[in-house]
Parts: sequence; C-alpha cells; structure tokens
Amino acid sequence: MAVDSACSRAGPRLVFGWLGVVLAFASAAAGAGAPPGDDPYAWLERMRDASRTLNYEGIFVYRHDGEIETLRVIHRVTANGEQERLTSLNGARREVLRDRHRVTCILSDNRSVLVDESRSRGLFASALRQSDDRLRGQYRLSLAGQERVAGRLTREIRIEPADAFRYGYRLWLDEQTGLPLKSQLVDESGSTLEEFLFTTINLPDSIPDTMLEPEVSGEGFDWHTTTRGTGDDPTRKRSDLLVGWVPPGFVKTADTREPLSGGHQPTEHVVFTDGLAAFSVYLERVDAVKAPFEGLSQMGAITAFGMRLGEHQVTVIGEVPKATVDRVGRSVQRR
Repeated sequence: MAVDSACSRAGPRLVFGWLGVVLAFASAAAGAGAPPGDDPYAWLERMRDASRTLNYEGIFVYRHDGEIETLRVIHRVTANGEQERLTSLNGARREVLRDRHRVTCILSDNRSVLVDESRSRGLFASALRQSDDRLRGQYRLSLAGQERVAGRLTREIRIEPADAFRYGYRLWLDEQTGLPLKSQLVDESGSTLEEFLFTTINLPDSIPDTMLEPEVSGEGFDWHTTTRGTGDDPTRKRSDLLVGWVPPGFVKTADTREPLSGGHQPTEHVVFTDGLAAFSVYLERVDAVKAPFEGLSQMGAITAFGMRLGEHQVTVIGEVPKATVDRVGRSVQRR
C-alpha cells in the first residue's frame, strides 16, 4: 500500500509503516443504506462512499509480527472534507492527525513531529476507486459467512489474488453500514500476515473539535516538514528511475524527484498499484544513505528489497510478497 512519506521514511522506512497501514484500514468506512445482497462488488461499493457520509469513533487492535497494538481512531466528515485522529494506546505514545491538506505524525518517544502533504490513504480508501473490471482481472472476490465483531453482525468478503505477486484479503463488513470491522492480509499459504479488529465502534451524528485535537502539542519537539515543489521546481521534476518489470495489472501512479529530508541529494521515487496492493521504488545516491540496505527484509506484511546500482541505492518497499520486490528491484535502471 502507499504510505504517507512523512511517516514511512522515519528511521528506517519500515519502522513507521504501521501508521500508513492503520490509516488505510481506518479510512475504509462506508455509507449506510440497503444491504447489497450477494454481490461482493456491491459490498465494496459501500466502502467507496464512506469518507463522504460517515463519522465514527472506536478502538481497534492491530496484530502483526507476533505483536499487538491498540489504537483509537476518530474520523469526522465536514463540508471541508475528512478529518482524522489516530492515537496509540499502548507502547510509545504516537498520534497521527490527518485532513485533506496534510498528515502530521507526533512521535513522543523521540520528541519529533513529521509533517507531509495528505495524499493516498492507502489500501481501501484509494484502491476501491478503481474500476470493478480492473479488480476482476487481478483478484477473485466472493462472499463467505457471517460473524459478530465488536457486537455487530458482519459479512465476510474474500479477495484472492490471481497470481503469486500479490497478497489476498479477508474483510468483515458491518451488515448495517458496510464499515470494515475486521480485516486480514493473507499470504499464498493462507497464513495471516496482519489483522485489524475493532473491539468497540460508535457512529455519532457529530464529533466536536476537541476530540480531534492532539494530546501532545509538539512544543519543544524537532519538526520535520516535507515541502513539495510544483511547476518548474527542480525538486518536483520527473525521476530518472526506470523500472523494467512490474507484475501484471500494476500501473504507475506517482513519479517524482524530491530532496531528501535534511539533505541536498535528490531521491527518485515512483509508486505502482494494482488497485489494492501498492509498492514504492526509491533511488538515491549512496553517499546520501546512512546505512545502505542490500537484500530482502520483511516486517509483517511489509517487504523490502535493496541493492547497489553504481553510485546509487535502490530500495523497493510495499505490501507485496518478497518475490515481487526482489524482481522489481533487480529490473531498476537509470535513464
């Protein structure tokens, strides 16, 4: 999935991948309406309309790598767009605030604040804007049974990949609203790589401003803001990165050349998605990388591949199998 870069690049990129993952799940709400029957695509259509119709507040757990994180999410819809606040309830105190302009990550454990523009919110919120035909080409969708989650009756949707270059998904959607109350990402063997599960969920008619204010102001913290150029700004021009191979169905959705945070060397960055899964490819000079990364790595569902390309470091990262990031990374060239 695509992850907001202010969170995903923090030392190293994999460490705060959970922020983007959680925002992806929390943003996949749906509007109320008549149940869509036995058509799995009709159920997903309800999820598409979430951000325009539904306020919600709840607590959910995120299981990955044998760890369990508990988080609270508050999501509000206004005439000016969506607003969201995500707070960790165990471990180091972390907060994420998002509106239509920016995403702010407050990391109390290292007294830092990361600010970036608000772009894709990840898996369901961005992916399900794709056409049904595109999903049918890469995934097989089916309805399964019913299950109670957070005290509410849900319908299970199974999304199975058509090849070995992407993962599968299992979603449990609230029968009344379509809100995803439980989600699993599964590998080719059927093993669960990560799971989200709401334990409590409320759907208030309104949410006051005070509920969207951070507990920690960030005063006295180190602030890191990513400024993206426009027009003829040389930091925003097209990258010099060429990817020779991507899995069937993946298309490029971003292609930029941006300065490294706190440095002067540019980072080449491209993003590919098939409508559900996504991965990013980075190219940066070796002297701009503190600890060059080579080989394969995995943290839960997030895999990464790194290698040297002359004087540059290639890094591929995403929620796809190891074989995917490996083959993509080895196909990278410079213009």
